[in-house]
Amino acid sequence: MSSKDLENDLTRVLGRAAESAPQAPSDLPTQVMGRSRRRRTHTLTAVTALAAAGVVVVAGGVTLSVRGPQEPPPVAVNPGPTPTAEQATNPGPVEKVWPDAVWKIPQQTRKLRPVIFIDDHTLLLETWASHEKADALYAYELETGRTRKITDIRTPKGVYASAFTAGAGRIFWQTIENTRTRLWSVPISGGKPAVVPTDTPIRQGADKLVVAGDRLAFSAFRTGGVFTVPVEGGAVTPVENAGRHHILSWPWVGTPGEYTPNQEPSFEELYNVETGELSKALVRPGDRYVRCGVTTCVGQNAAGKPFFRLRDGSQERELEESAMHGLSQDRFMTVHPPGRDQALVDLMTGKSGDLGLRPDAKGRMTSVQPGLTNDRLVWYELKGKLVIIDLARIISS
Repeated sequence: MSSKDLENDLTRVLGRAAESAPQAPSDLPTQVMGRSRRRRTHTLTAVTALAAAGVVVVAGGVTLSVRGPQEPPPVAVNPGPTPTAEQATNPGPVEKVWPDAVWKIPQQTRKLRPVIFIDDHTLLLETWASHEKADALYAYELETGRTRKITDIRTPKGVYASAFTAGAGRIFWQTIENTRTRLWSVPISGGKPAVVPTDTPIRQGADKLVVAGDRLAFSAFRTGGVFTVPVEGGAVTPVENAGRHHILSWPWVGTPGEYTPNQEPSFEELYNVETGELSKALVRPGDRYVRCGVTTCVGQNAAGKPFFRLRDGSQERELEESAMHGLSQDRFMTVHPPGRDQALVDLMTGKSGDLGLRPDAKGRMTSVQPGLTNDRLVWYELKGKLVIIDLARIISS
């Protein structure tokens, strides 16, 4: 095997291993399974170092992509050109390429961590009592730089607030204690958290929550199945024809979900719960690691070459490297080939922006991984600041 082949194999193995990490055995405590933000931790070591020393995975990075509730309608897909050699190897700084979509926020003494966009101008932030254990929520106004406290969160030991979403004037989330899932809400204007009462107990953690009009929709992490409950509380109602499905981008739900233990294509089948429309992605013999969004799919073909194509199989082209976590918003991925700087790429236009992240003295680099169920928000820490990227603003620009 050549050195190049080894490097490529290591890259694929590490990427797939990180993607598969949340697929825990069935006896793992439910509260861990239900933490649906799926924080992927990546500390990248230069592939050449991996090839020389063997595979060493260091868990020390930060999850960089989180979900946002403000999902723009799926774009009309007309894939643009593959980035030119100059764009791919020497992209401009991300804030220069997309100036209306990037902010740099000074980090506070007590770290603030972005969660979702509440709306086009406001970011939801959280602080932690311990690792991933949120203890307070804040609203950050992007235009003024003003930070406002929304509420405190108090949960028992081992219980975490997760799957945040916003709508109907409120912030919603879940907690999972033993086998019981509770839904919570608080006014965006601020106040005390309150349980969203349900007529029957919810026994599975949600992999995603969304506000759909006057109802809160969620899908069950373990078995699939989409359900709704009024935002003020009431009857938990199964969504018709969605008994095995997971929420991708409302009103689109699909099966299998994001996590596929047997390497099935993610979201191969989609169902629009509002219109009844069905969509099945074309998967060719020998395709692997296929991950599909509302309009596009990525994966590796039988020859091991990364590809991008529409769900119907048309407009296929080769990618520079694999998008192991899928495409965010059906068009965005990050690339970090050996010897080059990490960049955000828009496959629709061919534009790319340098994220400014560089390896440390030990060759490790924080990895930004927007994925197919991560929505419009991408964030990471850089030189004492939070870098915020709103993918929806790139789409609309």
